[in-house]
Amino acid sequence: MLHKHFGLNKIPFTPNPTVFFQSETLSTALIKLQTTLFTPQIALVTGNIGTGKTILTNAFINNLDPAEIKLIMTPVAKPSPRSIFKNIAARAGLPPLMYGDDIKLQLISHFDEIRSQGKFVLVILDECHTFSVDVLDQLKTFFDSKRNFSLILVGQPQITKTLRLFALLPLKQRISVFVSTSTLSLKETKDYIEFRLKEAGSSTPVFDEATFPIIHQYSEGIYRMIDQLCFQALSIAYMGKSNIITAGTIESAYKSLDYDF
Repeated sequence: MLHKHFGLNKIPFTPNPTVFFQSETLSTALIKLQTTLFTPQIALVTGNIGTGKTILTNAFINNLDPAEIKLIMTPVAKPSPRSIFKNIAARAGLPPLMYGDDIKLQLISHFDEIRSQGKFVLVILDECHTFSVDVLDQLKTFFDSKRNFSLILVGQPQITKTLRLFALLPLKQRISVFVSTSTLSLKETKDYIEFRLKEAGSSTPVFDEATFPIIHQYSEGIYRMIDQLCFQALSIAYMGKSNIITAGTIESAYKSLDYDF
């Protein structure tokens, strides 16, 4: 099997939400997000596809203590003003109500009840770059109605352009924590690859030193692209009965992929 061929315990570079590579950017972002706990506020997490938003969010969630934090997380693409609150209520385990205003009151009351039990309420909404101006404005109004929870909005950078609209200035002014994920440097790319290999049980070098600049160039430092390129390289080396990934292996892996990096 592929992983045993390279002396590994499992196949590396596959999606794993429990793995957190502490790049400087993600480590700083994690500290910023932790400030949203126990003090009601709004945070915004942005980043291009594959730059670590999911990695960051999962690492943040995995560090939460369920005895202290009530987490309500829902990915909703292009929601209506009613459906966004309906989804939050459903994730909170509340019975469905017909009207949007009733759902908001239901949520506020539920949050108060949770707070009375000594827990803090944290709501995380993904795909916020797909939210309409109306939805974003209603989230602001909902937050202002009692301020008994923290709200983290996660999405692609387009959301920052939407927030520049005059109608959303009040929401933008209420965002106290801004977090942006970014691509990895050459050094971080090498460190990330070695981290994923070590996490898979590697004790000896698998990638030749000459491969790291090439991987960084082709992947542009994007986590997801690094994973795909490295996994493809391992597959090619395995089929060729080679125990080391060379620059030539990376070139072959890049050419074998179906799309450009």
